[in-house]
Formats: sequence, structure tokens, C-alpha cells
Amino acid sequence: MRVDFYEMGGRFTDPLFVAGVLVGRAWPKAASVAVVAPRAQLEALDEQLWKLPEGRFLPHGIDQPEAPIQLLEDAPDAAAVLINLDPSAPLPGGRFERILEIIPPDESLKQPLRERWKAWKARGADLQHHVLK
Repeated sequence: MRVDFYEMGGRFTDPLFVAGVLVGRAWPKAASVAVVAPRAQLEALDEQLWKLPEGRFLPHGIDQPEAPIQLLEDAPDAAAVLINLDPSAPLPGGRFERILEIIPPDESLKQPLRERWKAWKARGADLQHHVLK
């Protein structure tokens, strides 16, 4: 399993924007995409995905298991791509080809993600770190 950590910085300051870009890149190449976040972020992302990217429809829904792009508070049992916006969410135990962890620019939120890095490493995941500028 591959886990990519996307560290936000520079012009990338909004985790929802980054999640929206990653969703747009993942689907339709990946048959299923799941985004995990607290409810308020899911609702904001839902609204954003109706508007962006312009001219493109991303079939998504909050708590809709039949949607190709699922917006969820808890990780599903399986998805091709899992995007995590919640640093405090438990590590998922399901089947995923790729997991994308978004590291917000807020320094106080980075420590839980450092712990996630260690936990993924202990599980034997192939870890990648990307700095967004």
C-alpha cells in the first residue's frame, strides 16, 4: 500500500482546495475515491465539488455508498483512493490502493500527522512526502 503525505505551503493554504484537486486527479482513473473529514468540512467540500473544476462533473455524495466519490466521516472498508483530511481520524483498516494524507499549514496539526507517518511505516506502507508550494 502506498501512502502519500501532501504538505501544504506557499499558495496552498486551504486543505479543501487541495482535496478537491486530488479528487479531480484521482477520478475517473480510480474507480472509487473516499474522502474522510469532519462533517463541516465534508459539507464545504461537497459545495466546492459542485463548482470546481469548472466544466467538469465529479459524481460525489455525503454518506452515499453508491457514489464513485464518497464523502465520509469514517473510512470505508475499501476504496481505490482514500483522502484523509482529519489528522485525528483512526488509521483505517480497510483495503486501499493509495492513501493521501493532507498536512495543513497549521503547525499544531502536524504532530498528529507525524504520528500517522510512524504508524503507516510500522504497517509496512510505501511512504511518500510531497511539499506543495
